[in-house]
Amino acid sequence: MPLNPLIRICILLLILPFGWAQAFNDADSTSQNPKFQKHLSLLFETGPMIPKNTDWGEFINNGLNYKALDFRLGFRNTKKTVYNMIYRYPTYGFGLYTATFKNDYIGKPNAVYAYADLPFTKTYFNGRLSYSYFAAFGIAFNFKPYDPDYNPINKFIGSYRNGYVHIGFSMRYALSPWLNLDAGFGMKHFSNGSIKKPNAGLNFIPFSIGLRSTLNRSNFDKSGLSEIPKYIPNNHVNVWTSVGAKNYEIGGDIYVKWVLSANYLKQKGYKLRYGLGFDMFYAPNGSLPGDWEKSGFMDKASFAIVASGEWVLKKNFSLPLGIGVYLHRNPFNDEPSAYYERIGVRYRFANNMFTGITLKAHGFKADIFEWSVGYLIFKDKNKY
Repeated sequence: MPLNPLIRICILLLILPFGWAQAFNDADSTSQNPKFQKHLSLLFETGPMIPKNTDWGEFINNGLNYKALDFRLGFRNTKKTVYNMIYRYPTYGFGLYTATFKNDYIGKPNAVYAYADLPFTKTYFNGRLSYSYFAAFGIAFNFKPYDPDYNPINKFIGSYRNGYVHIGFSMRYALSPWLNLDAGFGMKHFSNGSIKKPNAGLNFIPFSIGLRSTLNRSNFDKSGLSEIPKYIPNNHVNVWTSVGAKNYEIGGDIYVKWVLSANYLKQKGYKLRYGLGFDMFYAPNGSLPGDWEKSGFMDKASFAIVASGEWVLKKNFSLPLGIGVYLHRNPFNDEPSAYYERIGVRYRFANNMFTGITLKAHGFKADIFEWSVGYLIFKDKNKY
């Protein structure tokens, strides 16, 4: 894959710290511990596509040769806080991604994203070998979308811009105090959330290998978890509304879909909230092709009970999760199955207002991206 100017700059930025690191090693060890330990990573990535079981899916997959470069800048907070200790001082940061499929139908996408990397507790070979799990969310662009005249084969992606999701596991081996060999595997997904069809989505099982350099010397207090105060259980009530854009058929208009939600969650520990919720979906316009037309309220609305949860990564930051079962649904609102899944990110402000984005899907086929705002009712007696 030819190196464009952006990738050349990324490689230069990764190489330059090698010289800086020696300066840090020679520096006075009594210097003040920085707030963040910073990392630069450059990864080469390849792997198979998970094809759709269709003639066009097999046709594209047979001529596909996926290769990508991933550049990341990470920040590992050194402060001794409850959540830093629980998650073993995780790394949060930003990344740039560029790929080629060597394929005339999909394009050469780039992406910008935010990511979280959480290490496992156990290490090997005197701490030189370590493992972690990670998740990345962002936006990808420069796809070659479906076009009925010029690109009718690509029924995976119907838009130039798409959501970017990457989850997986990493293994790192320390070559020196400032340089690590980094390898990983996982799942990568591109989708526009049915804002523009077709939107079967692109899925890959990527394998990566590269280098991660540490830019500054930092110390981490790895005291036992016994120092963490026992969590005082809480009950949470969340109420929120969401809005998403929906395209029902290829070449059709884009319509608004509304969501009104509430749930009741119990939290008995620092990491997880769980409980039950209720969703109401309202799609006032647009329908799939057919003779049936929307008229009354029940033709436009759907209702569901949801097994709800939140994976809490920080005091005010969590990943909402859910599996919903419809009590009433409309297939002509593009709700093809009796259940759906939901995953996303959520941030709570000091006044208990929160905002976030979630992806709702049926059988891992995207329905809508839900942009949410809401309010959390609870009283937290814990100290962080």
